[in-house]
Amino acid sequence: MAQEIETKVLDINKDNIISKLKELGAEEKGERTKLTVNWFRKVGVTAGNDPWYLRIRSYNNDKHEVTWKAKSVVEGNVRKHKEINFMIDEPEKLADLFEEIELEIYAHQEKYRTSFILKDWQFDIDEYPQMPAFIEIEGQSALHVNEAMKLLGIENNKTWADGERTLVQDVYNLDWFNMNF
Repeated sequence: MAQEIETKVLDINKDNIISKLKELGAEEKGERTKLTVNWFRKVGVTAGNDPWYLRIRSYNNDKHEVTWKAKSVVEGNVRKHKEINFMIDEPEKLADLFEEIELEIYAHQEKYRTSFILKDWQFDIDEYPQMPAFIEIEGQSALHVNEAMKLLGIENNKTWADGERTLVQDVYNLDWFNMNF
């Protein structure tokens, strides 16, 4: 089971970050991709009280991924959680199965993502409707993530270690449960 260690860096200039990543030799993982994400949980669980959650994420190139994520632990400016990911061919059937075993779809988002790999870092620039782009940096440790921020010259930017739901709701006052372009 993998453990994800990440932070979101806010107030970025997307074009400058992409330029800097390319200058550093980062490998772009395909072109800007539209993602559609549906979130599932046990019926009756309320936001913030989820012991775990499931998501089905569909990419605009007909790839589909299901992810189980454990409850996150925030340490400093990073968030850690266990997760299991695997690719699927029929997201609609899996969504039907989830509903049959009494899981509910409780949120839906659309966003654009541009991803890069550099050394042992994963960089995802996310763009949601009605809010500025941010970059999520995933590394091997908090120190490793902070090293990447310095490399990009964004070590003084505001970071967000909590989840995207609270970022969207608390910082931008938007409805994370239903985000569509």
